[in-house]
Amino acid sequence: MINLLFMQPFHSDLTLYSVVNCTMKKFLIIIALLAGPAIGNLQAQTHEDVVYLKDGSVFRGKVTENISGVKTTIEIAGRNTFVLPDSLIKMILFNQAIPPKERINNASPVEMAASVNFYGGSENSGGFTFITSYQFPFRLSTGVGVGIEWFDHQQIPFMADVRYYFLKGSWSPCIYALGGYAVPLSNKDDNNYQEYYGGMLAGAGAGMRFNFNKRNALVFNLGYRYQKTKTLFGYYGWSSMYPQYETERYDTYNRLTFSFGFLFN
Repeated sequence: MINLLFMQPFHSDLTLYSVVNCTMKKFLIIIALLAGPAIGNLQAQTHEDVVYLKDGSVFRGKVTENISGVKTTIEIAGRNTFVLPDSLIKMILFNQAIPPKERINNASPVEMAASVNFYGGSENSGGFTFITSYQFPFRLSTGVGVGIEWFDHQQIPFMADVRYYFLKGSWSPCIYALGGYAVPLSNKDDNNYQEYYGGMLAGAGAGMRFNFNKRNALVFNLGYRYQKTKTLFGYYGWSSMYPQYETERYDTYNRLTFSFGFLFN
């Protein structure tokens, strides 16, 4: 009886160990199956097959079929496939490491920047803009944007933006210029005594860009902003639903502007 009492816990522990061991093996198999494609993709991004032709042409990609003495099929960038007769092939090198400078840069030339703007002068105001631009290889960037701003009233600016960056490194100073037109968010005030109209806008200044990876950057700008608006005032008599006379007022705003934002692509 004593031996049975002592053997029972040992048998229970052994059973539990077997269950845990079996579960861990299944878990490791599942992890291996899930990680396999990822490892394969990583290998494909850093290695390639190279086919050299007798006429000096070179094909780089993934050899999907190789029939000795007959033909070789290779898939290159863009999933374009070429079938090359063996008579044209000089040499084939498999699984060659891609030099770092030749690896594909996944950063897109199309960039989007969201910025918070502060306007200072005789009065302070602010705004928010969102600009989509195209970055050319020669460090010139052009784009278009939209936003919302506050001067005497809320308005929506539509603008074109041009920037030039002086450096290609992880940070660069730049100069910029912008122009466009702003429309009021609301055409009339609460009492319908005033009608708001849009006007031309322009700006210029300098800034800094700090890249913390290939896709994202912080941007800071300091410059000048010009804005023109038009307001129509109407006088209503006590017994009239229509204005008895109207006056026009043109406002011109000259502001120092500071903005900071986040750029991504």
